Amino acid sequence: MIILKPNTSSWVEIIINKLNKNKVFNLTNLSTVLFGSILLIISSKIKIDLYPVPMTLQPLAVLMIAMLYGRNLATATIGVYILQGLIGLPVFAYGGGFMYLFGPTGGFIIGFLISGIVLGELADRGWGKRFITSIVCMLLGLLIIYFFGILQLTFIKGFEYAILKGFYPFLLGDLYKLLIAGILVPYIWKLAK
Repeated sequence: MIILKPNTSSWVEIIINKLNKNKVFNLTNLSTVLFGSILLIISSKIKIDLYPVPMTLQPLAVLMIAMLYGRNLATATIGVYILQGLIGLPVFAYGGGFMYLFGPTGGFIIGFLISGIVLGELADRGWGKRFITSIVCMLLGLLIIYFFGILQLTFIKGFEYAILKGFYPFLLGDLYKLLIAGILVPYIWKLAK
């Protein structure tokens, strides 16, 4: 029996070449991800204090990042933002730390990531370049954020409470955010051409 040992340096080279080929590993993408995570931090701090879930600009930031960055960069950006919060940096609306994700707003934060993945994939397929498809995508993204947020809030406080405190107060404001993002994203795509 012959056992073949792979050459370690060649495996590393293959991985680095693959990352470079897919344009995942470069300075431009790194700066884009950092810029997006800073935008998410700023959007979390612009808030109206409602209990237990504050009204922030994060849904608008998540929708725009996903539709402009695409799946890979949006996932990386939102993932970096969440990781910063998990290690204790005060990037969320009321601070940070691992236990934050188990609180009343944790489901919304998880919803940001899932929404970013789904919307980013749709953006990669060109859905963000026209007003109507952009609005449809962002409505879907907003529903994903609400689903995970209300689900976790339901586990903590009950369904009626989750709807009264985690959905109704945000509905009108988030629809305005959705319209703003729906108008801006196709316009930004046109400018980028």
